[in-house]
Amino acid sequence: MSSTLDCPHCGKQGITLTRKIWLAPAARAVCRTCGEKVSVPYTAMLAHVPLVVAILLSPVAEPFWAKAAVLAAGFTLMSVVHMRWVPLAKR
Repeated sequence: MSSTLDCPHCGKQGITLTRKIWLAPAARAVCRTCGEKVSVPYTAMLAHVPLVVAILLSPVAEPFWAKAAVLAAGFTLMSVVHMRWVPLAKR
């Protein structure tokens, strides 16, 4: 998988994967190729469910390493879901 994604405006690679993970429906990024704004649809917020569940479960985990593992797993799963199934949208 490329670390730069195709812009929905120009079709050329212009948005980094890291930037896409941190996008929200109200947060926009600018394509490095054409300069147009892109974002993600409102359904992208569902990708954060694994992280929210991990945050809710972390107080139950007793040793510190278990809390850290639960939070790391939630963040990793959220990132994978966001990378694989959340599309970029024109804004």
